[in-house]
Amino acid sequence: MKVFTIKTGILFFLCLGALYQAYNTDAWHFVMLLFLLSIILAFYFLVPVFTRKSIPFLSIIVILELIQFAVGKELYAYLLLFLFYFMIEMSSNTSSDFFRMVVILFLLLSLAIGIILFSYPTMIWISFFLLISYLLVRLNELDEDYQQIRETYESLLSDYRIQKRQSYYNEHAARVEERNLIAREMHDSVGHQLTALMMQIEQYWIKEKKEQYLLLKNMTEECLEETRKAVRLLQVEELGGIASIIALVKKLESENNIHVHFTTKQGVLQVNLSNKQSAVLYRCIQEGITNAMKYGSSRAVYITLGVSPIGSLTFEIRNPYIHKHPFHYGFGLENMKKRMEEGHGKLEILQLDGEFILQGNIPVGEECRDDSRVNC
Repeated sequence: MKVFTIKTGILFFLCLGALYQAYNTDAWHFVMLLFLLSIILAFYFLVPVFTRKSIPFLSIIVILELIQFAVGKELYAYLLLFLFYFMIEMSSNTSSDFFRMVVILFLLLSLAIGIILFSYPTMIWISFFLLISYLLVRLNELDEDYQQIRETYESLLSDYRIQKRQSYYNEHAARVEERNLIAREMHDSVGHQLTALMMQIEQYWIKEKKEQYLLLKNMTEECLEETRKAVRLLQVEELGGIASIIALVKKLESENNIHVHFTTKQGVLQVNLSNKQSAVLYRCIQEGITNAMKYGSSRAVYITLGVSPIGSLTFEIRNPYIHKHPFHYGFGLENMKKRMEEGHGKLEILQLDGEFILQGNIPVGEECRDDSRVNC
């Protein structure tokens, strides 16, 4: 957007200067130039519509050369500047071979018009045209090389994202398969053995009615129930705590062109989060990364998890942010703040020079049942 504004400003001042010079010459020159510049600008702003970008640019250059020949010396300098401007624009929209042919044509026509208007072109003018022509050709070659590098980069980036996504899903599928295998083994071996043991104890208790058999039976039932709970937990795919945050980061990196620098400080992995606290942390990190993807000035996000001196879990999300206008509380930030307050945590939002920071802390091990009760 900034480049487009600069280019439009340059073109506007060129048009304004040429029209002012034509107006001071005579009315006919002004009207003719205004009409032809309208056609030229129409071609220029309709370039994205054309399949072959060379057609509108070639039409513009031909019209400008005709204006040079028809108008004469008065507007020669402005028309040359117009030619250089559109040749530079053309260099980034056409192939090298075609652009070299256009540059040669431009050089010959400009020299011919220079001979007609000024009787003979001086060595300075010839050197100037040769230098400009060389610079235009080099610019076209560099732009073509850049486009090839850019296409190669985009292709490699796309392949990388596909491979990373595939790696994530393969790892996820392998982990789920391994958990299911462990769950089946526990169910088939330990569960069946405990069931058989409980039936044997039941038979002994029926025969002898001893309290020891009843105690063993109850212990076996409890052990069987714990085994069933463990099997059910192994079959659940959802992760909790810090593991869910790591899975979220891997998922977002594999599905989006974003680089997350994830850091955990000492003691974080030993923090015991409740289900509600895990959900709050997960949603806050998710919203912070999404916010950075939407409004950040680059694709890098820096996330740091730590433990405060009083034992609270802290997180910090940083991303480059160079917009001059201040941030405002949208739905996402309001929702984050509300979630943190519901979990008796705090969220701070900072906008520094070139950086946007989200800082929060969640009290760990404190279950707040009522606002009137003390945390325990």
